[in-house]
Amino acid sequence: MSTRASVLVIDDEPGIRDMLSFELSQEGFDVETAENGMAAVETLRRRKFDLAITDLKMPGMDGVATVEALRALDPDIEVIVATGYASVETAVACMKHGAYDYIQKPYDVAELKLLLERARQKSHLQSVVALYEASRALMTTLHHADLVQLVVTLAQRVLRADDIGLILWRDEPGDFHVHRLVHDVLPSEPLLLALAGRVTQKGGALRLAAHEIQPLASPSENRIYSSALAYPLVARDRALGALVALRRGNSLEFASSELQKGTVFASQLAISLDNARLYDELAQKVSELVRTREQLVHAEKMGLAGQLAGAVAHEVNNPLSFVQANLSAMSDYALMVNGMWLASKEAAHYLHGQNLPESQAHAHMLLAPAGTQERTESLLREIDEVVTDTLDGVKRIAELVSGFARLAEPQTSASPEPVDVNAVVQACLETLPEEGGPSAGEIHFLPSPCLALIAREDLKFALLQMMTFLRAPTGGQANPACTLILQTGTSEGQPWLDMINQDLRLTEEERRRIFDPRVELDSGGRTMRLNIALALTYQMLRRNDAEVSTMLDPELGIVFRILFKPPMPWM
Repeated sequence: MSTRASVLVIDDEPGIRDMLSFELSQEGFDVETAENGMAAVETLRRRKFDLAITDLKMPGMDGVATVEALRALDPDIEVIVATGYASVETAVACMKHGAYDYIQKPYDVAELKLLLERARQKSHLQSVVALYEASRALMTTLHHADLVQLVVTLAQRVLRADDIGLILWRDEPGDFHVHRLVHDVLPSEPLLLALAGRVTQKGGALRLAAHEIQPLASPSENRIYSSALAYPLVARDRALGALVALRRGNSLEFASSELQKGTVFASQLAISLDNARLYDELAQKVSELVRTREQLVHAEKMGLAGQLAGAVAHEVNNPLSFVQANLSAMSDYALMVNGMWLASKEAAHYLHGQNLPESQAHAHMLLAPAGTQERTESLLREIDEVVTDTLDGVKRIAELVSGFARLAEPQTSASPEPVDVNAVVQACLETLPEEGGPSAGEIHFLPSPCLALIAREDLKFALLQMMTFLRAPTGGQANPACTLILQTGTSEGQPWLDMINQDLRLTEEERRRIFDPRVELDSGGRTMRLNIALALTYQMLRRNDAEVSTMLDPELGIVFRILFKPPMPWM
């Protein structure tokens, strides 16, 4: 045997107790005796044993009851039942109640020693398997939050503790977080911190008895605990915290062997916690790299789009100005023609009143230059509608060209100034109904003080584009059922604006690409149209050092969030 195994011998015959105590001590066992089952239970309450040998037939508590009582008090103990009778059935019944094996009297010491060694190997193997399973669970759990929830459950199972406390230090000195079993309020925070402080200072595991725990415990938990194990959690020369296991007064005190077993578990736990920390840091860095890559791709797209936009704006702007001027002149001509038509109708009305054949003929000619009066009036309305619609189309082209020109502007072209974001939002809301139409849905503006450092016109342009999109995401008519919520505020010196559409649902991919300049189908699904409005919005905000993002809130819907640069104190 590599270490001395402790054995409790239970027999009502003093001679047999003395004989077994002598023989087993000679074989290297640490032996203690008890005269009956009740005495054995009291002895086991006082100290832990690896193994027990109990007689089957004893006055008072027989062997079966003794096995049950010992195993109930300490599930780790292995019990061998001795019987002087040939009743194998009774011995097997003891095994069903938790006994490891049975041996017949009179004792063969060599056979008994072999049984004891096998029983101890079984107990050791079970302990090793439990540690292996716990270690495998720890090492395969990479997320820190999941690991912490798992630790307290595993620690209670491996150490057979009544209460578990996991104390984890944070980055700031004196900052910590305590984890316990679900819904438990014990052990108290002062006790856990005191034990964590002691093992951290010692740099090794501690086993404490009840009298050592009581000075550290709070009044409400004084005399509750009979023993405790405490382990420092250290990985890569970095103190992570401490693990504390406690047993209450009705449980066995922790043994030295359990302290050693817990040391292995605590070592695995520390490595797992550090791995989880590294994994979380790696996941964060990967996420940052993905965002950086997306920003670089977006910047490249914006750069290429800007080059194209500058060329398009330059080539289209001059003929567009000429067409727009001619259309404006045609609009004026249409007004003049309408005036001439009104004059013709008045003249025709006058000639009808003359009652002369020549006057009637001239009146008919004045009222029906297109054949009939109704056709003439219809033709004039069509001319007016064509001119108006064409002007609207040219204005749309002019807005697109203006957008191209803005997209081609360098990032440094903004001239930021302290701006009241609420005032700009209000100005946009006064403009928006004309663009959204009278059928657009409700808009709720919830302002709080919000002062940002940004170019006013850039902010107004960006907000109008975002409001327009949120009311009509497909580029068509505004949705009358849509409710748009605008909120502003300042948190820890950071001014912000949230724009919320409670009805819009976008996938993660759609949210990620929402600010990319791209070609897409219009609301009818038949015509390709260039989506440049939100790309321009992103450009306007980023060149003013504002951050814009989208998120999906399960309760609120799609949220556009803008974080502005705060004004300098002296501005």
